[in-house]
Formats: sequence, structure tokens, C-alpha cells
Amino acid sequence: MIIGHRGVAALAPENTLLGINAAADLGIKWVELDVQLTRDNVPVLFHDESVNRCTNGIGRLDLFTLAQLRELDAGAWFNARFEGEKVPTLEETLTLCAQRGISINLEIKCHSKTAPGLLVEKVAEVIKSTGYPNENLLLSSFSLPAIEHCLAMLPDCRVGLITEQTSPAFLDDIEPLNIFSVHCDQRHLSLELADAILSRGYQLNIWTLNEARKAQYFRGLGVTHIITDDPVPFSE
Repeated sequence: MIIGHRGVAALAPENTLLGINAAADLGIKWVELDVQLTRDNVPVLFHDESVNRCTNGIGRLDLFTLAQLRELDAGAWFNARFEGEKVPTLEETLTLCAQRGISINLEIKCHSKTAPGLLVEKVAEVIKSTGYPNENLLLSSFSLPAIEHCLAMLPDCRVGLITEQTSPAFLDDIEPLNIFSVHCDQRHLSLELADAILSRGYQLNIWTLNEARKAQYFRGLGVTHIITDDPVPFSE
């Protein structure tokens, strides 16, 4: 099953409602999105530590309040026709995804100044308040502390580890955790690593594959979800 990376990052501004709608219009059933906190502790969709690349602002995202963040343009950097697009809150995102029938692989994005416990706490509050279905949600993170907080605060949600590891040795470290999936950099996934992950009972997902011709190879390795910037070639 194909997952649109940050919405559909090749076709629309990443981590925006516009990108989610673009994915839904293409018939994509899953999107991968990133969440972090504003200065006033509101969970919003954003990937980078700073707003420099994906808005017309400058500075670390966590130094902006939500009101200040709303003043920035999060669409024109991608293409002028997307001017005026805003950084969405997680609440807006879950509401739209529920309306459009979209499931979410939500990455808990931990940067240098991130407090994983607080981030997961605020994410959990929004998930619970919106009633977004657990079966349509897969939480993931590079951060083991964030994963541990997800397991504690959202015990009914599936949780995955994102990794760039090339050796199966790291699997011993995560064995005590009750995680659902392992998300590997497709450039580093070998047959040995795939077999080791699957033998432990984890779902195997990869990021970020943009060469549709390789999809069959990764399916053969036992990959369930392929995260891609452009889902269109995978359906052709």
C-alpha cells in the first residue's frame, strides 16, 4: 500500500491541508505527516526544525506561537499558485482526514529542543478530543523516548520505529517495547535486515521510494507500506 510522503510532496506543499486533499483526490488512502509543537504548545504539521525552507519566515518553529505561525505563507515557496496556504494544526488535520477517509502515519518529530513527553502528551490530547479512529492511525518516530511516551499515553495506537540502521543489531534494543512496525530507509534495506525485522513479527515499511519500478522488489522483501513523494507512477 502506497503512503503519500508529507501529503504528496512532489505535487503540493508538504504537510498542508492542500496536500492532504491532493492525496485524497488521487485516491491515496494513507499519508505520512510530521507533527511538532509551537511555542504555545499547539501541535502543528511541520517537518523541519526551522520555518525557513517551507514558509516565508525565518527561525525555529518552536519559537513561534500559533498566531505568529498563521501569519506565514506555507504554500508560495512550492509554487505561486499555492500562495496563502497556512501551517495546519493537528486538530484541523485529523478533522479533514476523517472527512476524506484518509489514514495517517503520523511522525512524532523530535528536534534538538523537543521535549518528547510534552509533544506526545499534546498530540494524545488532540487525538482523543477529535475521536480520530485508532485503526486509521500509525504513530512513528526516530526517537525511542517519543515511542515510549506514545506507548504509555496512547496504548491503543499502533507505534513504529523509524530507522536508518543497516544492521539487525538494533532490534535487540527495541525488543522490550511493544511496537508494531519498523520503518526503514529504502536505500539501506537489505534482504538480511528485512528478514530479521519480519522474523520478529514487525510490519516492515520503507521511506522514501520515488522509483515505482522498484516497488515489486521491495514487495518481495516483505514490505507492507511504501512511502513516496509521488504516488501517481505507482498506480500506472
